[in-house]
Amino acid sequence: MKNWIFVTGAPGSRWSGIGAELRFNHHADTTDYTSDKEYMHTQFSGHKGNYYGPGMLNGQWLDKELGNKQQWIDEINNSFSGPEDQVKVIMSHHFAYYLDEIMEIFPESEIVACVRDCDDCMEWWKEAGGWDITYPSYEFYRDDIKMKHEIYYQNKAILQWVHKHDVKERPSLNNKHEDLKVYVYK
Repeated sequence: MKNWIFVTGAPGSRWSGIGAELRFNHHADTTDYTSDKEYMHTQFSGHKGNYYGPGMLNGQWLDKELGNKQQWIDEINNSFSGPEDQVKVIMSHHFAYYLDEIMEIFPESEIVACVRDCDDCMEWWKEAGGWDITYPSYEFYRDDIKMKHEIYYQNKAILQWVHKHDVKERPSLNNKHEDLKVYVYK
């Protein structure tokens, strides 16, 4: 799946803006941009399109496992309606836990991982709407305590993967947010 870009980051890491920029820069499939899959924040990009993970419309199994290649092919074919060979930006907070598996199962795919300070993530997520965000669903995170926990462990998982594979930071993708680190594997 050389035309797939897996994107991950903890809630509040500003990763949705990176995903939107990737879609624009790669002329990616935006057939998932529908009114039921949109949350606009007053300052920045908000949320648009498919998000994958527990409590989401797609990839609900990600709290337990990444899944297999055929499962993802089916999921992507069902959640996008553009040409099969068009770039697909596939976004999930939970990909943070499966980065090695994504590399193994989808060796031709690019992986983009976003990291910010955990407290800054929590603060930005709350400023962007927090529990009042209408899309995507944050019900999996349950409360502020679990949200802080998941932000910490998602950032930690990404940084361990970055160090393990010597993944390079791509400062040109940080949307001028100096506190945001964007790592790209390909």
